Amino acid sequence: MQNLVGKSDSSKKGGRYPGSSSLSKNIFPLLLNVDSFPDLFCETAGKLALAYFGKVGSPIEAPDKIDHGDIDVIVGNRLCEFSTMDIAQALGAIDHVKNGHTTSFAIQLPEKANEFFQLDVQTCKQGFFEWEIIYNAYGDLWGIIGMSVARLGFTINDSGLHIRVAEIESTHPRDCLLRLTYRPREIMVFLGLDIDCYNFGFKTLDELFIWATTSRFFRRDCFEKSKEKEQMGKKAQRPMMENFITEWLPKNPSIGVVEEDRQSQRERLIKEAMETFGKQNDYEHMVVNHKQRLMKDKMWRKIVKVLPLEGKDLGEAIKALKAFLRWEDGRPVLFVEGIPDTRVPALEDDIVDSVVLPWVVEHWREALNGKKA
Repeated sequence: MQNLVGKSDSSKKGGRYPGSSSLSKNIFPLLLNVDSFPDLFCETAGKLALAYFGKVGSPIEAPDKIDHGDIDVIVGNRLCEFSTMDIAQALGAIDHVKNGHTTSFAIQLPEKANEFFQLDVQTCKQGFFEWEIIYNAYGDLWGIIGMSVARLGFTINDSGLHIRVAEIESTHPRDCLLRLTYRPREIMVFLGLDIDCYNFGFKTLDELFIWATTSRFFRRDCFEKSKEKEQMGKKAQRPMMENFITEWLPKNPSIGVVEEDRQSQRERLIKEAMETFGKQNDYEHMVVNHKQRLMKDKMWRKIVKVLPLEGKDLGEAIKALKAFLRWEDGRPVLFVEGIPDTRVPALEDDIVDSVVLPWVVEHWREALNGKKA
């Protein structure tokens, strides 16, 4: 989220202070006092909820935070058709920029000429408002919990709690997630976290860290092996995570000591997750589809090798074959009007070698001519 909070100063001629936004040449950082946050949130949230969104909320900030670089608002249940400019005008924003699902607005502080604060409005996915409010709450809280579960084959993100299907993760990590649930209560119960304690809130970071480490997934060795820079992130950007790993955990050496082998724990918890959320059939379906995908990928690699072409010509031939190659009565055919539009299924190596490759060598020119036609 870009920082738009600050002052307008036409004398700076487009200069920047460190951390200032690239939105406007004349807006410079100005942190919000924690006491001013509730009033500004209520005022801006009211304008958003009045005509544009059915749900508007702000994630709870981490304890001990003394100022705000911006105000974060999450919105859901769009009520009507509108543009970003419509919202900017309703908020009285002097500037705005859209970055994915989040739009940042620069808004003048009440009764303070040429002083502005930044409002970041994040539009959540349909049905995910309650989870995204919690997922974005308390700073790095869910980052800490997420690191705990990650080493055990699970992933927590803005779409909920997932297991990573091991058979898929090694070759296609982006496609390996099987969502278990996005309902906050179900997630906390499964992780072994006290819901009542969360609802009561946390007054200090110590309370927050203690709650996070009561999860039955928590293992301190996940963090002790993550002290390298790339795992911890930059200190200036993630001070809460840095505090937890380098200060709080060393002061609490008995927390998160688990005797069970990590791989055994991973297998046990994933099995329990699939039973709890009824995902066994989905899991098996993903594995079968993945195996078929690997078989098809292997077939196309073999086809590439048997074609007497290179470079652009090879690329055109492969595109043509993928467009026109079909499967009928146990053999490959070129697609023409009147035959079933049946794509080539996942085939065993012996079928590919004895049936598909000889056919490709003989017919690839016909497929290429059909594409050109």
